[in-house]
Amino acid sequence: MTPRRVVVVGAGSCGCVVAERLSRGDDVLVTLVEAGRDTPTDADLRVSRLPVGPDAHRVRRHRTVDGLDLVRGSGVGGSSVVNGGYFLRGHRTDLDGWDRRWWDIDTVERFHRILDGGGSGGVMSVRRVDDTELHPRAVAFERYWHRTGYDLVGTEWPTVGVNRVRVNADRVRRVSADRAFLTAAVRARPSLRVLADTTVDEVLVSDGTATGVRAGGETIPADEVILCAGTLASATLLARSVGRTPSTFPLGEHREILVRYRERTPAPRTRAGVPLLPTVLHTEDGFEIRCYNADFADHITGVARSGPAVGVAGMVPGASGHLTVDADGAVGIDIGAAEAVGDGMRRWSHRVVEMLEGAAHADLVEEGSVTIDPVLATSHHAWGTMPMGAATDALGGVIGVEGLRVVDGSILPSALSSGPHATTMMMAARIADAIAEPLSARSGIVGS
Repeated sequence: MTPRRVVVVGAGSCGCVVAERLSRGDDVLVTLVEAGRDTPTDADLRVSRLPVGPDAHRVRRHRTVDGLDLVRGSGVGGSSVVNGGYFLRGHRTDLDGWDRRWWDIDTVERFHRILDGGGSGGVMSVRRVDDTELHPRAVAFERYWHRTGYDLVGTEWPTVGVNRVRVNADRVRRVSADRAFLTAAVRARPSLRVLADTTVDEVLVSDGTATGVRAGGETIPADEVILCAGTLASATLLARSVGRTPSTFPLGEHREILVRYRERTPAPRTRAGVPLLPTVLHTEDGFEIRCYNADFADHITGVARSGPAVGVAGMVPGASGHLTVDADGAVGIDIGAAEAVGDGMRRWSHRVVEMLEGAAHADLVEEGSVTIDPVLATSHHAWGTMPMGAATDALGGVIGVEGLRVVDGSILPSALSSGPHATTMMMAARIADAIAEPLSARSGIVGS
């Protein structure tokens, strides 16, 4: 029997999951192609640092039409190497409208548990940030919102209330997707080839069927091509490959505004190595209020000190923008102006100001120092360029092109109440398992 050839484009969080699952047997040959560098170092993965500053070597910057940089991970492991380690599930209600034939809650729960162990453990070594890791500001944050009537949420599924963040990290390093899924044993499989520092220029399509990719000066034939390059890169590659006409894709984003302040001195400092974002409030109207543990400059090299901050992010419905690719391949990114959440963002920003200027933070915040940033920032959570049920089917299959699938944040059909990292990896695990079953009767353990 001739092995089935699969090319996976992008070795980020989703690509690592897909490549590992499909390469377990000997009847599927997987080529995993990554434009960026190969394996991250221990230094890249330190929890105390987010390697996303101006000179960072494992990120790619996408400029938006309003002058912001969307920073995405580049290299094997993708954004799981450079992000803050935040690994919260979405809310159960975020799944409303997903195709229940494939995404019923029991199935979703099963694949989440593979990754996070039910909120503690799993392949991604997920753990709940504990009390000893909270700066006194974070302690005051949780107490304040609890006293105003919000529950302290203790379950693995976040909901409205104060949610202690789950992180895919130990006390020293993030657990990146490649370290969890592309172990030495997995890389040694004859059924898996990893090509780093290799850019895919085009998906080859003939008579409506994907036949392979052109990458690194060679043609790599395939019976199926799976795009895991990320929300922006997968859509761009698709537009440059199929039709080569001007294309417009929807684009969702979680816009954020920061409420900054100066801390009283001397103030206790968070120990080195703890996560930047330890605790969040999820509101009944779809906002995430983020209590950052430290000044961003404490975690990101090359960023000017600006004091600690509380973020107000519009999560559901989020901001609606679009990505355009013209006939020459030039890309335009509009992440939306957040009109849908503008009133709520202003209201919650002022509530945060009240909190910081109130008695709960009197010993922690310098009087008269609280300000709302004039710049509407972004969470770097782009999603939904190829949403399930519209541009793709329930398992990411591109409608109108046989043998072509997208498995990353591109296919999220709607906004999430939490950051998308845990949900997109869950999607990748579920889709890879579903499409592997017809190809192979074998089963195995991740990392075996």
